[in-house]
Amino acid sequence: MTFRLSLRAYSLLALTCLVLGACGQPQDTQPEVDKARVELANGNPGIARIHLDHALAAGVPRRDLSLDLAEAALGEGDFAGARNWLEGEDFPAGAAAERHLLLGRIEMAEGNLAAAARAFDSSYEADPANSELWVEIGRLRYRRGEQVQVSQAVERALKLDPENGGALRFRGQLIRDAQGMRSGVRFLRDAVERQPDDVSLRVELAATLGDAGEAAEALRVLRGGDGSAVGTAQGLFVQAVIAARGGNFRLARDLLGRSSHVERRVPSAQILSAIIDLQEENYASAVRALDRIYGGGQADNRRVRDLLAYALSRSGGEQELVSRFAQTAAGNGGSAYLRTLVGRAYEALGDRDTAAEFLDLAAVSQGGMVVLPAVNTNSSDKGGGVETRNFVRTAIARADPAAGVAKARDFARRFPGSADAFSILGDAELASGNRAAARTAYERSAEIRRGWVLIIRLIGVQNTPADARRMIETYVQGNPMNGEAAAMLADALAAEGKWARAVPLLDHAMQSGMERVPWVLAARSVAARELGDQEEALSFALAAHELQPMNPYAISALIAVLPENDPKRIELEAKLRSVTAI
Repeated sequence: MTFRLSLRAYSLLALTCLVLGACGQPQDTQPEVDKARVELANGNPGIARIHLDHALAAGVPRRDLSLDLAEAALGEGDFAGARNWLEGEDFPAGAAAERHLLLGRIEMAEGNLAAAARAFDSSYEADPANSELWVEIGRLRYRRGEQVQVSQAVERALKLDPENGGALRFRGQLIRDAQGMRSGVRFLRDAVERQPDDVSLRVELAATLGDAGEAAEALRVLRGGDGSAVGTAQGLFVQAVIAARGGNFRLARDLLGRSSHVERRVPSAQILSAIIDLQEENYASAVRALDRIYGGGQADNRRVRDLLAYALSRSGGEQELVSRFAQTAAGNGGSAYLRTLVGRAYEALGDRDTAAEFLDLAAVSQGGMVVLPAVNTNSSDKGGGVETRNFVRTAIARADPAAGVAKARDFARRFPGSADAFSILGDAELASGNRAAARTAYERSAEIRRGWVLIIRLIGVQNTPADARRMIETYVQGNPMNGEAAAMLADALAAEGKWARAVPLLDHAMQSGMERVPWVLAARSVAARELGDQEEALSFALAAHELQPMNPYAISALIAVLPENDPKRIELEAKLRSVTAI
């Protein structure tokens, strides 16, 4: 969070001066308090706690540091400790607003959103002009699925304090969600130029630059200013992600460990740690970590699910893999990757017939529609996002879309500011065959948050292929690190005969994680053949076929580059007929 020059800061400074004058307290205690507050602002609660302990030992009364100590405990994930610092103390009268604000942040961190709202109401009563409060109200509204109202809260915060770093950072995050990484970079760069000493803003810009594929610039930004952003917990995490993307997993592990994010159970850090384990072949460790993440509220995260399945497959856990994921892989929610893993697991267990079923399914099917996951996880809200999503999912699976539409429309009426509500409504309308209504609902959701899965839905309901291609192109421009989007754009351009434009996009897609996706390799083979490079076309076709011998795209690409009279070609043509007849 940002360094607050608020009523709390001024009142505590005055009280500290009074205490120093009245009690003869050593004058060197205030620098410790100042250092602690700077570290809190920079996102280093552990270092802040050291300075605060020194100040306590030097004689600063607990009541004068309780809010800072609570904030440090909250930053370290010690919610009980933070709550203890906020209860039972004789707080100065001017500290009421900040005390309730911190209590609200604790409640929100623990998922008690109604209690958080009550705490924020109490903070508002004590100080309605606190811009930090409006930032937290915005975050609460986001958690409650009131995304439209989030922007209103952020604008209120910026109106109260145009230079509030937390509000600027949140605004940048909202722009990034709605308009893509490039737009987020532009806003955050302007914000850092206005506030060059705001470490949290600088780290946010670096993280967004990294996600936009500009690793060198991200590191330059981190090292800018006074250089302190590099050593913050979040700054270290950003560097760890950049190192992992560059293939330097040893450095990534070191940086991640120094960030303490894994110990604090930050989900993104736990996932990165598991990915590093997989790269270092520590499969058992990866299984344990991913299993905790998957069971801890990430069951709808397909990436976590597929990573867990892969870790099980590499650690000798084939039986557990098929027990846990065979049903999912066989249904509409199964990715081609998961189906392949389950098929290989059955193969390892000696059940070749079942293995063949899953491998064939992976080769010929892209999977059916599954309702988009909802961000709103407020289980106390009966009829909220998760419950509605699950109801619509079930209705679609049971071929009863009318029931799903009725439920989703009611949810959207009750939560007109929720991106989740309209994404769920779009799924229900699409399942019922109403493409126009689905497109309207998806577009309403995309105005707030343009996730890739939602964009895929929107692409599928466009009126013309040209409209779909323009939508993918816009997304790729804003999110250049998404390899799947780049590959889909290349496919759309290839359909228009624009092979020269398709090739660099396919190459970029393969560099961004799609190098083992059979249809991408097959498409690259076709593009090479169209541009007259037969040797390259054969190389990519063989690679695609080796990855997935039953994939029709891989088979077709290989057929296309073999001579007419090649016996292998005749064999492949027969295989292609059998595969496409499934």
